[in-house]
Amino acid sequence: MVITLILINPSWILSKDDYLKMHVSPNFKLKELVHSNTAIRAGLAETQHPPRSALVAITALTHAVLQPARDHFGPIVVNSCFRSKELNELLKSKPTSDHCCGWGDGENSSDLVVAAADIEVADPKISNYELAIWIRDNLEYKALILENYEPERIGFDGRPEGGNSGWVHVSYDASGKSNEMKNLTMRIVNKKAKYLEGIQE
Repeated sequence: MVITLILINPSWILSKDDYLKMHVSPNFKLKELVHSNTAIRAGLAETQHPPRSALVAITALTHAVLQPARDHFGPIVVNSCFRSKELNELLKSKPTSDHCCGWGDGENSSDLVVAAADIEVADPKISNYELAIWIRDNLEYKALILENYEPERIGFDGRPEGGNSGWVHVSYDASGKSNEMKNLTMRIVNKKAKYLEGIQE
């Protein structure tokens, strides 16, 4: 007897609204993983049906990293995850960015299933440095970058930004082939991004 499995893309049978309300893990809906304030400000329809490859990559990242972090720290804010081609071009980012979640060129168009998210803990008492260190010590990932973290930097309110400055970038390859557990810290020096080895406070 031959058994044939047919994989159904949820976007084929669900309305756009229902598709975006779909949970990809117990505490994360697809909508928050494709939402982009930058896209909205630019007039781009960012909350769309992402390609099936992107849905697979996003779901894997959520189960491997975002949900475990949420279970440990409480609510997690996703600043950016999936980027459409239009948004990626607007941000002047390469199509090899892990934020492309599988639609781009280069390594993401091969047999790798990679997605990335920029995240923070909703609780202001938990610093982005603490979040990055916990992910480094407890989870599997492709790359982990503590980005633009400058606690002493003065914010718009005239006070130091503290532990909530910057964000944590984390990517994951569902195929397991490129999960190198690479750790970096990104700082802005003379208006340019400078990457340092390791997670540095």
